[in-house]
Amino acid sequence: MTQISALWRSPAALLVLVILLLFASRDAFAKQLGSDFGFFVEMPAGFVPGEGDGKTRFSYSDPYNGMEFDIRVYQSGRYISAEAMAAEVATRLGSTGDSESFIYEGRHAVLTELAFTLNGAAKKGYALFILGRALPPAAMAAPAATVPTAPSGSGTGAPATTPAAAAPSSTGDPSAAPSSSAASSQGSQPSLAPPPPEPSFALLAFADTARFEAYSDLILSCLDSFSIDAEALRHPGPLSQFVLPWPPTETKTKAAILPDGTSVDLPWSDKAAAQEMDTAEREYHVLESYAKSQELWEDAWARFYRMIFRESASRLDRLSLEFARTLPLDDPTECARRVLAWVQGFTYQRDQKGIDFVTPLHAAFERRGDCDSRAMVMAIILERLGIHCVLMLSREYSHAMLGVDVPGGGQRFPWKGRNYLVAETTAKVGLGMIAASQADFSKWLGVELEWR
Repeated sequence: MTQISALWRSPAALLVLVILLLFASRDAFAKQLGSDFGFFVEMPAGFVPGEGDGKTRFSYSDPYNGMEFDIRVYQSGRYISAEAMAAEVATRLGSTGDSESFIYEGRHAVLTELAFTLNGAAKKGYALFILGRALPPAAMAAPAATVPTAPSGSGTGAPATTPAAAAPSSTGDPSAAPSSSAASSQGSQPSLAPPPPEPSFALLAFADTARFEAYSDLILSCLDSFSIDAEALRHPGPLSQFVLPWPPTETKTKAAILPDGTSVDLPWSDKAAAQEMDTAEREYHVLESYAKSQELWEDAWARFYRMIFRESASRLDRLSLEFARTLPLDDPTECARRVLAWVQGFTYQRDQKGIDFVTPLHAAFERRGDCDSRAMVMAIILERLGIHCVLMLSREYSHAMLGVDVPGGGQRFPWKGRNYLVAETTAKVGLGMIAASQADFSKWLGVELEWR
C-alpha cells in the first residue's frame, strides 16, 4: 500500500481545491462532533451533513459534493474481525485496493484503498475499519498512570481532579468482601452493570477519481480526525497509529530543560517526531486550501491547531510529569508564570520555506519556535496539569498568544463566558501583559484545544 505519509501532492490539484472552497456556503461548518455511540470527529471546515440516517450511518460532504465522508456503525458481534468487515464492505461497493491490518487504541483495525463506481462515477479514496471490543475496556487493561494536576484556577470551570486509588482490603485480597464494620461505615453499595460491548466502525472517505489528488490530504485528515472514545481524544489519530504503532517504542533519550533550569533525560523517538511533523504538514496543506475563503478560514485555522494538539499532547506527557514535580501545583497562577518564563526563553525560529511551524516535540525539547509553537507547548503542559487554556490567534496582528484560566491581575481575553489572563510567549513580559498595539481583543480568535 502507498505509505500514508508520502502521498504525492500536486500543486495544481491543491489549487483546484482552493478555488472550490472560495465559494463555500455560509451554512458550511467545522464542528467537533460527538455521538451517542461514544465516538468523536473533528469535522473539516465547510463540510455539511449528507444522506446518512443519523443513527448508524453518518454522512458528510464538502460544499461541492466532490468528496464524501461516511461513518457507519455496526452492532457488536456482527463481524468476527476487522478484515471480515473490510471484505464485506468492499464486496458491496465492488471496490478494489490493497488492505493492511494494524492496531488502533488497542483494537484491531484495517486500512484499505478504495476504487469503485457510484452512480456511474469513478470514486477513489481510503476506508478505515475498526473492530469494537467485545469486553469492557476495564477488563482489558489497568488504568493508565496520571499526571498530578493543579487546582482549578479562577473558579469559572470544573475543578481538576485525579483518580483516587482503590483501598485494598485488610486481608490483602482485592476480591475479599469488606468487613462488617467497613460495610456499615460505607453503607450499601449498589453493583454496577458492566458497559455493553463496543460497536464496530467503518469510515469511508472518497472523491471523484479525477479529483482524488486535490482531495487526498483532506481525505486522510477526515479519517485521522476520528476518535473512538474520550480517551482517544488525546492520542494520535488512527492514521498516525497506522504509520507508527501507539505508544511508540522509545529507544533513545533526549535532554530537556525544566523551568528551574535543571536538565533531565527523557525517552525520545525520532520516528514519533517525524510522524508529528508529517501530520502537521498534512494539516497545513489542508489549511492552505482555505486561505482565501472569507467564510471558512477561521474554522479551518482553529481545526489546524486542534489536530496538531491531538497529535502531540500525549507525546509530551513525560515532560509534563517532570514539570509537575518541580512546579507549585497548589498555586496555578505561579505554575503558569513559570511555564511562561520557560517558553519565553526559547530561541525565536521560523521555517518560512516550510510550514512555518515548529512542532511541539521539537519546540519543547530543543527550546525553539515562533509564537504559535511556544503557545502550543505551554498549552499542552498546562492543560495536562489541569489548568485550562485557550489558544489566541490574530490574523490582523499575525500573532499567537495563550489565554490562561488562573487568578491574578492583568489583561484578560474574554472568550465564551470566561476571561483568560493573557500570556505573551515571545516578549519577556509578565503574565497578564500585552502590547498596547495588539490589545484590541475583537481582533483575536480563541481556540479551545482540549475537547470539552
